[in-house]
Amino acid sequence: MKEIDLNKSDKEKLTKVKGIGPKKAERIISYRKNKGLFDSIDELLKIKGFGPNNISQIKVRTKVNKKVEIIFNPQDYNLKQEKINEVHLVGEMNDWSPTDKTYTLIKREDGTWKGNFLLNEGTEYKIMYDSNNWESGQYIGDGLNNFVI
Repeated sequence: MKEIDLNKSDKEKLTKVKGIGPKKAERIISYRKNKGLFDSIDELLKIKGFGPNNISQIKVRTKVNKKVEIIFNPQDYNLKQEKINEVHLVGEMNDWSPTDKTYTLIKREDGTWKGNFLLNEGTEYKIMYDSNNWESGQYIGDGLNNFVI
């Protein structure tokens, strides 16, 4: 059996793992929604119904892809924070489509933008701001070089 990723799998996939039934799968999904992505499989101990013996059984059939934290500070690029109302990533993970909002960064009180994503090592991306149009040039960088995870 292929390893199931606790950070990406839906209820159906999770229940294929011995030791995770429908209720536990729902709790895993609820935990991700309310607390964020898992850093390790041992984090399951924070969820009702999971104990050390259960987790050791689950470990051989599951994995946790690591999160990548991206922080964007407009001041680092001489941009006025008040003129930026959205920031998102565009790259290999969404076929370079600037209209795909699944990689949105969230604005924090200090004016920076932050997001945690499940991106594979080597993934190339750009940071876009205030634009649904790739041609407008509202992205960070020189247009030739991309950021790489």
